[in-house]
Amino acid sequence: MAEHLFVISIILYAIGALFALCFFKWQAVGNYISLICAAIASCFSIVLSISVLTNGLIIHFDFLIYHAIIRYNFLLDPLSSFFMLVISVIGFVASIYSMGYTKLYVNKRDTRFLGFAYNLLLVSMLLVVTANNALVFMIVWELMTLVSFFLVIFEHENPTNRKAGYVYLVMSHIGAGLIAVAFFIMFAYAGEAFTFSFDDFRHIGAHMPPIYKNIVFFLIIIGFGIKAGIFPLHLWLPMAHPAAPSNVSMVMSGVMIKTAIYGFIRFYFEFLTPCPPWWGFIVLVAGASSAILGILYALMERDIKTLLAYSSVENIGIILIGIGLSMIFKSYNLMTLSSLAMMAGLYHLINHAVFKCLLFGCAGNIYYSTHTKNIEELGGLIKRLRVTAPLFLVGALSISAIPPLNGFMSEWLIFQSLLNGFYIPSVFFKVMTVICGAIVALTGALVAMCFVKAFGVSFLALPRSEHTRKAKEVPLVMLVSMGILASMCVFMGLFPATIMATINQVNTHLLGTNIINIITSYDWLQTKSIHTNFTDLSPKSAPIFGLILLVITFGFLTMLRPGFTKRIYETWTCGITPEPRFGYTATAFTKPFKVIFGNLYRPRFEISTTYSVPKYFAKSITYLGEITPIFEKYFYNPVSSYVLNISNKIRWVHTGSIHVYLAYIFVTLLIAILSVIY
Repeated sequence: MAEHLFVISIILYAIGALFALCFFKWQAVGNYISLICAAIASCFSIVLSISVLTNGLIIHFDFLIYHAIIRYNFLLDPLSSFFMLVISVIGFVASIYSMGYTKLYVNKRDTRFLGFAYNLLLVSMLLVVTANNALVFMIVWELMTLVSFFLVIFEHENPTNRKAGYVYLVMSHIGAGLIAVAFFIMFAYAGEAFTFSFDDFRHIGAHMPPIYKNIVFFLIIIGFGIKAGIFPLHLWLPMAHPAAPSNVSMVMSGVMIKTAIYGFIRFYFEFLTPCPPWWGFIVLVAGASSAILGILYALMERDIKTLLAYSSVENIGIILIGIGLSMIFKSYNLMTLSSLAMMAGLYHLINHAVFKCLLFGCAGNIYYSTHTKNIEELGGLIKRLRVTAPLFLVGALSISAIPPLNGFMSEWLIFQSLLNGFYIPSVFFKVMTVICGAIVALTGALVAMCFVKAFGVSFLALPRSEHTRKAKEVPLVMLVSMGILASMCVFMGLFPATIMATINQVNTHLLGTNIINIITSYDWLQTKSIHTNFTDLSPKSAPIFGLILLVITFGFLTMLRPGFTKRIYETWTCGITPEPRFGYTATAFTKPFKVIFGNLYRPRFEISTTYSVPKYFAKSITYLGEITPIFEKYFYNPVSSYVLNISNKIRWVHTGSIHVYLAYIFVTLLIAILSVIY
């Protein structure tokens, strides 16, 4: 039955991709059929992944193709099923959303390729997390990269989009090359089987020399780190996500970058185990630096999609903090704490997929209505996008870890895991967990400020541009899909035990530790509460107490002043008619942070004044401020310049002569033969 569901899902995605190309004259019809196929395929995948997680199954799929060089092996275990569930849920919602969003491109550009590539992106991600063979993994990993590249440059007439796609393609192939080298090193120690099967790679770390294990570790953290977008390997992410259509950005930020997290976990907890403690420390530092730097750069952004892209870097950092802690605990044989940290990281992974997909969808709603992504040109949208506004607010509260929404629960578990760092025997790691806790706390405050800016400047005050004044609400199907995600944010915050029980199946498989009965119990409401070594939390009791307190407060105020009267006055602006320019801008809102973190931002300012009467009466003052992208300026630009210089110097080898190229091949073969003989 499971094999049939898996095959049906793949076939439906393939049918959806083909249908998108078949309708030449009725592109909208072909697009709808394509997206419906993707949504149905996602439903089949959801059913399959839930059945595997519920029953703790491990299912092998072997597809033997006649005279095939590669055996197409796939595996469904709790880890791959968890990631399949996340991909399928987001794929289902994004497919529904796309039915409305793609109307933006009808009769403007060929939407057939969009539907074709979108289906291929979803199926390639499913195959990545289920591949059970290194060669198959690299094939579908490359397919995912190429398809997402073409989606990034979908609006290719924009030079910025083409540059974003080129940077993404180059960096992704560098990462893929490093991952391939890691696979080849492990292949050399796979035993007598001499296969690339993951079954032969499991627990290979116990037989590898430490030097090669360490080399594979760094290859993997850089290779997968590029796809995940950790600092300083993040360059492509804030360029590519804003360039792609918003329905594609939902999938890329929500789940595609999570395939790198899958790779981290599969390598470190299955292939290379046991791991030394300093590996976990490296991952912990990478996560903490990505978290704080990601949100600091998000604060400075005026493009709402770029802001959300940098926020994804921050959330990937939080996920890596949980994974790094789990690695450290496991290296000291603190298996219960390792399982708790892993649960925190995976909980935040699925939470981020939900609320970031919601926020990118709302950003797409804004662009659909106003045709701009610049926050400075928005304002007053709460009166025009009356449904999108509260949906965006739910996403902003969730990502800011405000209870009782889902973001709070996962970050609370991250803090609990950091506090449990005091059980680590090493004093150094105890100190590091305290420092990381402080970084996570500061990050949480900065996230709240960032999304106060994003919501306040975009939805409140007065419209700052003509297209914002004419904005209208988006089609119903887009709002329904966003409503599903907003409901999930509430549900996953109020009923965390359900999500944690699902993740516990993954932990039991990876770590051999079942902690769900240890950290959950029934509270006074006979609902599940969560407790760790430091504190208890009842996600449903807290909101009930909050409502009771609200009722008491309102009743008390009513008794003090029974006759509330509503009075409306004009805004006092010193006798001047209120104008949009009186309101706070995104630049003004973040000016204090630009001053506080001046050493990081290295801001540049330019002020120009136009006078109606020279030197006395200013007619207009133009203020331009921007920050210095230090990673690009001091790392990527010098490296790219060096590579281009080397390329220019060795250009002479490209003669254009077939005879010279044949000589190159002959010399290469001769060297290879001699190396084998001697």
